[in-house]
Amino acid sequence: MNPRKRIILLILIMVVIVLGVEMIALGMLYRTAFKEHAEDLRDIVVSQARLIEAMARFDSLHGKTHPVGTNEATLSQVVDAHKRYKGFGQTGEFTLANRQGDNIVFIFNQRHSNLQNPQPISFNSRLAEPMRLALTGHSGTIVGLDYRGEKVLAAYEPVALLDWGIVAKVDMAEVRAPFIKAGLICGLFGIIAILIGTIIFVKVTEPLIVKLHDTVAELQNALVNVNQLSGLLPICAYCKKIRDDKGYWNQIEAYLQKHTEAEFSHGICPDCEKKLYADLDRRRQEMQGDASTCKN
Repeated sequence: MNPRKRIILLILIMVVIVLGVEMIALGMLYRTAFKEHAEDLRDIVVSQARLIEAMARFDSLHGKTHPVGTNEATLSQVVDAHKRYKGFGQTGEFTLANRQGDNIVFIFNQRHSNLQNPQPISFNSRLAEPMRLALTGHSGTIVGLDYRGEKVLAAYEPVALLDWGIVAKVDMAEVRAPFIKAGLICGLFGIIAILIGTIIFVKVTEPLIVKLHDTVAELQNALVNVNQLSGLLPICAYCKKIRDDKGYWNQIEAYLQKHTEAEFSHGICPDCEKKLYADLDRRRQEMQGDASTCKN
């Protein structure tokens, strides 16, 4: 693979790793914060429910002279307290309701300006899920739709003695907002850090890559020319021996085998063959002539 492609691949791997670690870290923080938020809402709604029950018990004992009854005396105090406390956070609020027939009827106005007087909601509706659970005697936390149809994180609790339900809730958008913002900021800083690191990395490694590329080219050229003879070779004009760097004369085949990858197989060319046979015939004739002279 091309070195530059390797660098690009390395950068992509770093991007994936950095963004992956950030997402995992934010996810863990979000789950922890979500759990703590749910527990806080649970503690708040339970304490409010117990407080209202304590007020109801007190009024049942000491508020019998109230013109509209003890339950109404408790309700008037709760409504008065609610007027002085609009909610928590940007969207958090308490809701108090009871069941009248097949409807969920909210006891006091809510904090959201477009629903100052929420209408009764059918008990079988998909809306007001946390309140429906509270009015059926359940307690706990849930992510579900409130009376507006907004997804909320809610803690719900029944209020004994009064057959009421109380819910403390906050919009999920508000719960998620800081983590979305933190994710975007971390992602932006992560990308900037990766870009800066990439620039530094490229500036540091570019000379090394160029040098490595040149070295590879030189090695390839050397590999092509390895074991190939070049330059002037001193050779004897008569016996064809070659003089090496140390001044010794070597047979040409020995010299070539030492300095190249060539191997030799011996034979006789036609010209030498004619010359060799001519010499042999001449010597044979000379030997025969000498033999005839000796006999005489």
